[in-house]
Amino acid sequence: MICFLVRSLTVLVQLSTNTDKCSREYILCGVLWLRRVSASSTLLLLMLILFFSYLAFTCAPHNHSQLLEIPKLQVAEGAAFASVFFNRGDCAAVTLLNQTTRLTVFNFVKENPGLHFRAIADCLNMPIGVLQYHLGLLVKGDLVSAYPNGRYKRYFESHKFTEVEMKVISALRHKTPSMILIALLRKPQMSHKDLAEQMDISSQALSWQMREMEKMNLVRRNIEGLSVKYSLDEAIRTTVNEYSKLSNGAAGSV
Repeated sequence: MICFLVRSLTVLVQLSTNTDKCSREYILCGVLWLRRVSASSTLLLLMLILFFSYLAFTCAPHNHSQLLEIPKLQVAEGAAFASVFFNRGDCAAVTLLNQTTRLTVFNFVKENPGLHFRAIADCLNMPIGVLQYHLGLLVKGDLVSAYPNGRYKRYFESHKFTEVEMKVISALRHKTPSMILIALLRKPQMSHKDLAEQMDISSQALSWQMREMEKMNLVRRNIEGLSVKYSLDEAIRTTVNEYSKLSNGAAGSV
């Protein structure tokens, strides 16, 4: 802490008495140093800067004439300064998205959540290797999330969707699970027989689908005597209703 205070006071003295050193490079060095100290130390330094700046400008009139000589940061430079210090994650995001192809991939995933890799490549008409490279960087940079869904990985904008939403959207991207969810959305409870007839699939095929969807907690099985009925709980119903448009001939449905 003593070393920190000595360093802080040295910086403050240089800033208040040596205007020649108030260059862009000097400010950036200060920013890099600030990023290495703890949060409590940084707060203390900022308080000291405010205090000594007040003293310098009120108690040292002989320095007032030098104020005009201090280099002024432009608006863009000020924004860059703030982003470096306060929003390191945003800086990384801007850096990742400064490439045209990568930005195109990110925007497509953002507007079409839950598509798998091959569907994205087909929709963008992009070579597999190129997409693999850019999508990998977006996932590594935490801008895009890869959600496992059976033998697929489905891609979503990071930090935008809950686990339930990603699960439901992934199911809506599959043809048969999507049909089941939409059917149960329109009719709150359906028997196994009625659901199989409406979907025009065999009872055995429906049984397999329902077992898989039950494992994912997407549907509920209710046994009433000899009859089996299926329904959606309220959270799943709400989510299906919100994202049901993704099931209507959406790209990537399989």
